[in-house]
Amino acid sequence: MNVFGLPLHPLVVHAAVVLIPLAALGALVVLVSAKLRDRYGWLTVWFAVAAAGAAVVAKFSGEALAAGLGVGPLVATHESYGELVPYPTVALALFLPAALLVRKRSVAGWWVAAALSALAAVAGLVLVLLTGHSGATAVWGGVG
Repeated sequence: MNVFGLPLHPLVVHAAVVLIPLAALGALVVLVSAKLRDRYGWLTVWFAVAAAGAAVVAKFSGEALAAGLGVGPLVATHESYGELVPYPTVALALFLPAALLVRKRSVAGWWVAAALSALAAVAGLVLVLLTGHSGATAVWGGVG
Protein backbone atom coordinates (compact mmCIF):
# COMPACT_ATOMS: atom_id res chain seq x y z
CA MET A 1 0.00 0.00 0.00
CA ASN A 2 1.51 3.26 -1.17
CA VAL A 3 0.50 6.91 -1.16
CA PHE A 4 2.38 9.13 -3.62
CA GLY A 5 5.03 6.44 -3.88
CA LEU A 6 5.56 6.22 -0.13
CA PRO A 7 4.55 3.27 2.05
CA LEU A 8 1.25 4.03 3.79
CA HIS A 9 2.27 2.47 7.12
CA PRO A 10 4.89 5.03 8.24
CA LEU A 11 2.46 7.80 7.30
CA VAL A 12 -0.61 6.45 9.10
CA VAL A 13 1.17 5.34 12.28
CA HIS A 14 1.77 8.98 13.11
CA ALA A 15 -1.98 9.53 13.18
CA ALA A 16 -2.42 6.47 15.40
CA VAL A 17 0.38 7.52 17.75
CA VAL A 18 -1.26 10.92 18.25
CA LEU A 19 -4.96 9.99 18.17
CA ILE A 20 -4.92 6.87 20.36
CA PRO A 21 -3.34 8.52 23.43
CA LEU A 22 -5.41 11.67 22.87
CA ALA A 23 -8.64 9.68 22.72
CA ALA A 24 -7.66 7.42 25.62
CA LEU A 25 -6.62 10.24 27.94
CA GLY A 26 -9.61 12.32 26.87
CA ALA A 27 -11.91 9.39 27.61
CA LEU A 28 -10.45 8.93 31.09
CA VAL A 29 -10.94 12.65 31.79
CA VAL A 30 -14.55 12.78 30.57
CA LEU A 31 -15.38 9.61 32.47
CA VAL A 32 -14.35 11.13 35.79
CA SER A 33 -15.53 14.72 35.30
CA ALA A 34 -19.22 15.42 34.72
CA LYS A 35 -18.46 19.03 33.77
CA LEU A 36 -15.90 18.03 31.15
CA ARG A 37 -18.08 15.12 30.02
CA ASP A 38 -20.91 17.49 29.16
CA ARG A 39 -18.57 19.82 27.31
CA TYR A 40 -16.11 17.45 25.61
CA GLY A 41 -17.67 13.99 25.75
CA TRP A 42 -18.83 13.81 22.14
CA LEU A 43 -15.67 15.48 20.85
CA THR A 44 -13.73 12.74 22.61
CA VAL A 45 -15.92 10.14 20.92
CA TRP A 46 -14.94 11.57 17.52
CA PHE A 47 -11.27 11.34 18.48
CA ALA A 48 -11.85 7.74 19.57
CA VAL A 49 -13.49 6.89 16.23
CA ALA A 50 -10.61 8.53 14.32
CA ALA A 51 -8.09 6.67 16.53
CA ALA A 52 -9.82 3.36 15.83
CA GLY A 53 -9.73 4.06 12.10
CA ALA A 54 -6.04 4.96 12.25
CA ALA A 55 -5.28 1.81 14.25
CA VAL A 56 -7.05 -0.45 11.77
CA VAL A 57 -5.39 1.17 8.75
CA ALA A 58 -2.00 1.01 10.50
CA LYS A 59 -2.49 -2.70 11.18
CA PHE A 60 -3.36 -3.60 7.60
CA SER A 61 -0.77 -1.32 6.03
CA GLY A 62 1.85 -2.73 8.42
CA GLU A 63 0.99 -6.26 7.38
CA ALA A 64 1.39 -5.26 3.73
CA LEU A 65 4.71 -3.54 4.42
CA ALA A 66 6.04 -6.51 6.39
CA ALA A 67 5.05 -8.89 3.59
CA GLY A 68 7.04 -6.81 1.14
CA LEU A 69 10.12 -6.38 3.33
CA GLY A 70 10.31 -9.61 5.26
CA VAL A 71 10.13 -9.99 9.01
CA GLY A 72 13.08 -10.09 11.37
CA PRO A 73 12.80 -10.63 15.12
CA LEU A 74 12.44 -6.91 15.92
CA VAL A 75 9.71 -6.45 13.33
CA ALA A 76 7.99 -9.62 14.58
CA THR A 77 7.83 -8.13 18.09
CA HIS A 78 6.42 -4.90 16.70
CA GLU A 79 3.92 -6.84 14.61
CA SER A 80 2.75 -8.93 17.57
CA TYR A 81 1.90 -5.78 19.55
CA GLY A 82 0.47 -4.01 16.49
CA GLU A 83 -1.96 -6.86 15.86
CA LEU A 84 -3.62 -6.09 19.20
CA VAL A 85 -3.88 -2.28 19.02
CA PRO A 86 -7.12 -2.09 17.01
CA TYR A 87 -9.07 -4.16 19.56
CA PRO A 88 -9.04 -1.72 22.51
CA THR A 89 -9.25 1.31 20.21
CA VAL A 90 -12.36 0.00 18.46
CA ALA A 91 -13.76 -1.00 21.87
CA LEU A 92 -13.22 2.54 23.14
CA ALA A 93 -14.94 3.95 20.04
CA LEU A 94 -17.95 1.75 20.86
CA PHE A 95 -18.10 1.85 24.67
CA LEU A 96 -17.52 5.58 25.17
CA PRO A 97 -20.55 6.72 23.16
CA ALA A 98 -22.56 3.95 24.83
CA ALA A 99 -21.57 5.37 28.21
CA LEU A 100 -22.58 8.88 27.15
CA LEU A 101 -25.90 7.68 25.78
CA VAL A 102 -26.95 5.62 28.82
CA ARG A 103 -25.61 7.82 31.61
CA LYS A 104 -28.94 9.54 32.29
CA ARG A 105 -31.09 6.46 31.66
CA SER A 106 -29.36 3.71 33.60
CA VAL A 107 -26.93 4.01 36.49
CA ALA A 108 -25.86 0.39 36.13
CA GLY A 109 -25.47 0.79 32.35
CA TRP A 110 -23.36 3.90 32.88
CA TRP A 111 -21.00 2.11 35.25
CA VAL A 112 -20.59 -0.90 32.98
CA ALA A 113 -19.98 1.21 29.87
CA ALA A 114 -17.71 3.60 31.77
CA ALA A 115 -15.65 0.73 33.22
CA LEU A 116 -15.31 -0.91 29.80
CA SER A 117 -14.36 2.45 28.28
CA ALA A 118 -11.70 3.03 30.94
CA LEU A 119 -10.31 -0.46 30.48
CA ALA A 120 -10.17 -0.01 26.71
CA ALA A 121 -8.50 3.40 27.12
CA VAL A 122 -5.76 2.04 29.40
CA ALA A 123 -5.22 -1.03 27.20
CA GLY A 124 -5.00 1.19 24.12
CA LEU A 125 -2.45 3.44 25.80
CA VAL A 126 -0.28 0.54 26.90
CA LEU A 127 -0.43 -1.22 23.55
CA VAL A 128 0.30 1.88 21.48
CA LEU A 129 3.33 2.60 23.68
CA LEU A 130 4.63 -0.96 23.37
CA THR A 131 3.95 -1.05 19.64
CA GLY A 132 5.54 2.34 19.03
CA HIS A 133 8.61 1.52 21.07
CA SER A 134 9.12 -1.85 19.38
CA GLY A 135 8.59 -0.24 15.96
CA ALA A 136 11.13 2.48 16.68
CA THR A 137 13.56 -0.17 17.91
CA ALA A 138 13.00 -2.19 14.73
CA VAL A 139 13.62 0.84 12.49
CA TRP A 140 16.38 2.59 14.39
CA GLY A 141 17.94 -0.36 16.23
CA GLY A 142 21.11 0.66 17.98
CA VAL A 143 21.18 4.24 16.67
CA GLY A 144 21.87 6.79 19.35
